[in-house]
This record gives sequence, C-alpha cells and structure tokens, in this order.
Amino acid sequence: MTRYLSTNRVDAPESGRLRVFCFPYAGGGASAYARWQRGLDAHGAGVEVLPVQLPGREGRASEPRFTDLDALVDDLDAQLDDDLDAPHAFYGHSMGALIAYALAHQRQRRGAPCPRRSS
Repeated sequence: MTRYLSTNRVDAPESGRLRVFCFPYAGGGASAYARWQRGLDAHGAGVEVLPVQLPGREGRASEPRFTDLDALVDDLDAQLDDDLDAPHAFYGHSMGALIAYALAHQRQRRGAPCPRRSS
C-alpha cells in the first residue's frame, strides 16, 4: 500500500475494471474525486477510481510539498509502480494533468506499463 492512495480502497481490482488514477489540481486534494466511484458505478462504467493524494494536502498536510516536478514524478513512479501493473488510465485536472503526463512519459521512457489513456 502506498501513501499516495487511500487506505479505503480495495486491494484487488475487480476483474475487468480499469483503474483510473486521478491527479488533483494545484492546491487540491484527493477528495475532489470522492464521489466519482459511486457516480461511475451507477452508470456501469466498469472502472476503479483511485484518487491520488499528494503530500502537503488533506490527510498528508503535515508532509512537505514537492516543489520540483521531476522529484514528484520519480516518487510517484516508485510508489505506484505495483499498482500500475494492471490496465490503468490517468486523469488529471490542471496541474494534475501535467503530473499525469509527466508520469506517463517517464514510464514510457523506462519501458514500464503505460496508461491505456491519459487526459
């Protein structure tokens, strides 16, 4: 279990469910995506929503924030690596989109499993 993902999540994804890692906007937290799972389930979307909680926000407020994108992406890549072995997608809003893109690019460069989609 990584500190970037909620402790409430199901460890084993349901068969056939695409994991969607959601990166928040600048200054935002994982709670921005708190209702997405219920809404998507109601529409039969077949995804597992995984809000990413960055340091310095919400439950991680006491941790220092990253001020360097490369350092953040390196840490995310290392911490989320095991969770990114199953089919997945990235969603990021504003700064979250930049983080998602940078993480996808780094994983592609090193030959690690990449997202099926990134937006």
